[in-house]
Parts: sequence; C-alpha cells; structure tokens
Amino acid sequence: MEAGRGNDVRTILVVDDELGNRRLYREILSDMGYSVIDKPDGASALSSIRQGDEVDLIVTDYRMPDMSGLELVMALRRLLPSVPVIMVTAYASIETYFQSLSLGVFEYINKPFVKGEFERIVKAALHRSGQDAA
Repeated sequence: MEAGRGNDVRTILVVDDELGNRRLYREILSDMGYSVIDKPDGASALSSIRQGDEVDLIVTDYRMPDMSGLELVMALRRLLPSVPVIMVTAYASIETYFQSLSLGVFEYINKPFVKGEFERIVKAALHRSGQDAA
C-alpha cells in the first residue's frame, strides 16, 4: 500500500462520526482536487485500509464512539506508518494534544476551524510526506 500510485490525484481518508462534518470535509477536499473516502468510525476506516484502499493522508475526529481518534492512529501506525494524520477535535486538551504528537500526528486542529487554515495544513501534510502532487 504505497502512496503516490502514479496518478496525480491524492486520496484523503476522512473519519468522523458526524455526517455533516464528513460532508464539509468532502466539499473542501474535493474542491482542492483530492479524492475523498469518508468513514463514520475507526473500525470502518481500518477495514477500508485492510481491504486495499490506498490513502495519502488521513483526517480524523478525536472523539468518536467505540474508538477514539488516538486509538485509530495507534492502529493506523501499524498499517500505514508513514501516512500523515491530521487530528481534528472540538474537545481540545493539552493532554490529547501531547498524546497526538507522541503518536506522530502531523497536526492537531481545534473545531471550528478556518477553511483556509485547514487547506494550508492539508497541503503541508502532503508536502512534508513527499506526496504533494504540486
């Protein structure tokens, strides 16, 4: 499952239990020219990866039922150690911030976020990982 498969379209996996948030991310990321896979929870996101979906970036909510964003990142690190992850949360705390960073999360964003800032962070994550198409 190697990122950068020869085409120029990057795929971003969005994991959020709220449909409205997934729609917002899909709209922003699609407008930026990315392909988007969205999943309502960590289990379905992991299943998608295990079934062969190749992704270049993961955007995940922190607080979700059944599996937190941190638990998802821990599982993802075993499957996709080099794919950047952006953690988004409405429940920010210094503890979860440091836990996220210790797991190698690229950026930790508080909701609500500014669209332009989110776009900048997505581009930076893809660029730093060497997966930016530009």
